[in-house]
Amino acid sequence: MTRPSDRVAFDPVRSPYLIEEADFPWTGPLAEQYLFLLRYVVLAPSTHNTQPWKFSVSENGIEVFADYSRRLRAADPGNRELVMSIGAAMYNLRVAAGHFGFSCTIDYEYSGASDRPIAVTALAPVPGHRETDSLFSCIVRRHTNRQPFLQSRIPRAVLDAFSALAGGSWVSLKISVDGALNGQVGELVAVADRLQLADPEFRRDVAEWMRPNWTERPDGVPVVNLGFKGAASALTPSSVRVLDLGTMRATGDGSLCSEAPALIVLHSEDSVPRWVEAGEILERVLLTLVREGLQASYFNMPIKVPELRVKLRSLLGIPSWPQVLLRVGFSLAEASPTPRRPVEDVLVKPGTF
Repeated sequence: MTRPSDRVAFDPVRSPYLIEEADFPWTGPLAEQYLFLLRYVVLAPSTHNTQPWKFSVSENGIEVFADYSRRLRAADPGNRELVMSIGAAMYNLRVAAGHFGFSCTIDYEYSGASDRPIAVTALAPVPGHRETDSLFSCIVRRHTNRQPFLQSRIPRAVLDAFSALAGGSWVSLKISVDGALNGQVGELVAVADRLQLADPEFRRDVAEWMRPNWTERPDGVPVVNLGFKGAASALTPSSVRVLDLGTMRATGDGSLCSEAPALIVLHSEDSVPRWVEAGEILERVLLTLVREGLQASYFNMPIKVPELRVKLRSLLGIPSWPQVLLRVGFSLAEASPTPRRPVEDVLVKPGTF
């Protein structure tokens, strides 16, 4: 069987998601087993699919570094979303480690220093033990779906299950199925679109991570995922870079948010520890959505504009700062995967302990 290390055959859009459990190297060295776990870790979501992480493998586990060379200086100036991406990756590691019979303890370095690992993971095989987690199979099926959702109501029992996902953490979760409230949130989304896309630096940040649909780049977002198809997709990144398309985007995004069957908001205080925790809870929510047959996309626009973030917090009546805003619903349209870098490309010291 061709493995991801075979770079000639590696397709960044398809290969990362074609993981065969049977290929787990049960009789191999721990280093090889940890590298296999990383194949699930790198499927975590990240803002604009920047994949801002690096890993170092040792006999004791995995060190995780934030890759600040991939930060979005205008779109994420405080690295809030970058840090949440690390948290999401760590949740994938917890799920994958348990599935393959490892205990997993994660200690976070909350200073955010670029020369120190943001997380140190201690892994140890537990003979005869493998956790049964229904979310494991969802890791390879989780994709952002930016298409319109059906107007079908989400069963109350499903929504109640989501309400419990942040239990015991410093991060809280709010669900809104109130059409009027969602409409007001949609108005803030539209205002945020216009403000952000009027900023040339913000547009450059976004355009840098947009890819033509036939791209072979292993990161960023192919514009088909944003609703652009055909030959014109090649012009989309340059158009976004030089043109203020805020009014056009605002109309579409505002409507999608307003018409969503449900909105999910994660909120917490602003600090590196809470951002990491929000990232873990986010991935738990996203994987649970997959398990329940639901789709989601991000509408974080007003969270990125300070004055609109204040308004969003007040509008939602939440006691802490919104960190993530998700649009949730059912869709007949299949979500497209985004590319991923192969594991060897995200190692601090490729091929060595």
